[in-house]
Amino acid sequence: MTEATKRSRKQKPATPPALAPTKTRRRPMIIALGIALTIVGMLATWMVTTTMSNTETVVTVSADLERGDTITAEHLTTMEITGGQNTSAVKSSEASAVIGQVATVDLPAGSLLTHSNIAPSLAVPQGSSLVGIEATPAQLPTTPLKAGDSVRIVDTPIAQGEPPKADPDSISATVHATRVDQATGRTIVDVIVPSAKAGKLAAHVATQRIAIVLDSQPTGE
Repeated sequence: MTEATKRSRKQKPATPPALAPTKTRRRPMIIALGIALTIVGMLATWMVTTTMSNTETVVTVSADLERGDTITAEHLTTMEITGGQNTSAVKSSEASAVIGQVATVDLPAGSLLTHSNIAPSLAVPQGSSLVGIEATPAQLPTTPLKAGDSVRIVDTPIAQGEPPKADPDSISATVHATRVDQATGRTIVDVIVPSAKAGKLAAHVATQRIAIVLDSQPTGE
């Protein structure tokens, strides 16, 4: 064995240089963002679950109703709304109680029925009186009358009589409600007039010599 070989066997293998320990880089912003997203997700889930479990069924109208129209079962349907709202909406459990009441405002289809837009009947203003008129088709305009319409009840001459030379007497009134008498086919029109003129109008109506004239309505009605 040569001297060089002996020296190579005696030499120890070289030790690799020690590596510096890797430092963990912390990213506090990313960690905070992850925590925030987790919290937001938990809150969103809680809100959705709470909202879905906190609903109530309320009554809406399935067809257009005009002021003064009587509410029937066919007019009603229901919808779900979020519970806890500050609303006077009629609940589905109260639906039967509103049948037979009247709309106090115009209600387009889909409108929420509330305790403020229905009533047993339309109110008669203080100082006014309600007078009923039974009219034939010839005494009415062809346009159907509805609650809130401004009309005049005009005194007409006797049948086959001469037309008056001066303007006939008339009394201005507001339509309160209308209905058709199925037995006679005549229309019953309830009108609101000042109390001081109610007696005079009732006397004219009793003669059956009257005609109801529909006046123009304000724009938007």
